[in-house]
Amino acid sequence: MRCFIAINLNPSVKADIKAFIQENNLYQNLKGVKWVKPENFHITLAFLGEISDKQAFTIKEMLENISTKHEAFSIELSGSGFFPNIKKPKVFWLGIKEQPKLLKLKNDIDKGLTECNIQYDKKPFSPHLTIGRIKSPIKIKPEILEELNFNTCFWVTEIFLMKSDLFPDGPVYSELYSFKLG
Repeated sequence: MRCFIAINLNPSVKADIKAFIQENNLYQNLKGVKWVKPENFHITLAFLGEISDKQAFTIKEMLENISTKHEAFSIELSGSGFFPNIKKPKVFWLGIKEQPKLLKLKNDIDKGLTECNIQYDKKPFSPHLTIGRIKSPIKIKPEILEELNFNTCFWVTEIFLMKSDLFPDGPVYSELYSFKLG
């Protein structure tokens, strides 16, 4: 099964992001972006790819251990941008203000996965929340970004081992396990 470890967002934050997209007319202003469905908004802590049931159980035990060592913390979503850049956009994201507790949690998860010999995507962690993907080249006017102002805070009280099922109309994510922090 295809899996990842994530912070899921509560429904009110998902609704705020959806409203931000609509209020700023981004569906029209950023034609060519394939928008993430609001129910799929999340912050990826580790993309695992295909794992077995046995590996899922190992990851579950590891995350149970790690989650007890971390307290709940707040995250502030602020700003937006594109990966790798505005000239060759592939991902449209909302930024996350620096949060040492988030970075410590991410580091502990990476260390735990390595110790359990679980393969995962090891590219450098750049805290963000993907709200759209771009498959074909599009031209984005920089002034659109300058006018965007998104900001909200929420508490992270648990992390999740998520399963991703791929379908022609987009992925469907489901929670395999949740882990309360603290």
